[in-house]
Amino acid sequence: MVKKIIFIDSDGTVIDSMTLKHERCFGPALIEVYHLENYKADILHQWDIINLYSLTRGINRFDGHYAILEYINNKYQKISFLENFKEWLDTTTAKANQNLADYIASGHAELKPVLEWSNLTNKKIVEEQENVKPFEAVLKVMPALAKKFKLIIISSANNKAVMHEWEKFGLLPLVSEVCTQEMGSKAECIKKTLAKEIGAEAIMLGDALGDLEAATKNGISFYPIVPRFEDKSWLDFLNNYSEKFYYGTYKEVEKELINKFIKVLEEEN
Repeated sequence: MVKKIIFIDSDGTVIDSMTLKHERCFGPALIEVYHLENYKADILHQWDIINLYSLTRGINRFDGHYAILEYINNKYQKISFLENFKEWLDTTTAKANQNLADYIASGHAELKPVLEWSNLTNKKIVEEQENVKPFEAVLKVMPALAKKFKLIIISSANNKAVMHEWEKFGLLPLVSEVCTQEMGSKAECIKKTLAKEIGAEAIMLGDALGDLEAATKNGISFYPIVPRFEDKSWLDFLNNYSEKFYYGTYKEVEKELINKFIKVLEEEN
């Protein structure tokens, strides 16, 4: 039998943390670092639209940061380093703290606020760790999936946070590998894994278009964990779609599921 791999996103897919992290960590850190208290309500609302309630849900933190800085630059106050920030985003090998720190050290001190924001966000995430937990259905579904499939985490979050969350709830022993922000984009992580797993068939489970894109770039299937319907999505996968994937018939229903998923994201905003 051909080896079957399930790549699984973390935040918003397994761990019910997307909304909490953006509302209590990413957004407030932005206001604090850039001293935007006078425009707080509107900017936090716009941040949530970019990162939670639109087709850009799940965007990389630095891409989301650039998008909100563009919004601030156009509406409230000028951001002098936007062009340099965009240059880093377009040329870096990984959109991660260490890569940004190295870029700053090479002569781009103007981007220090971006790194300060990212570090402060990570600090706030650590402070909120006790308030996050997996979606209820995950605790039932993942042990069952682990008996038949090779499970691999593919996340754009930082490794320390992912490892802590999965270990805390007893999920880490169910997975074979953990690929996080520090190892490259989701698409790159999937590509590297498939290069080692010659002949394997794979599917990506995720809650955002970035997960779909990562799967598409690597020619593998995608199953959506639909925002607001996460538990149902997990149970449906266990009871129906995982069998279709296992026996090679999932492609027959994949397009319909993806279209429904995209429609939900379009209606979120």
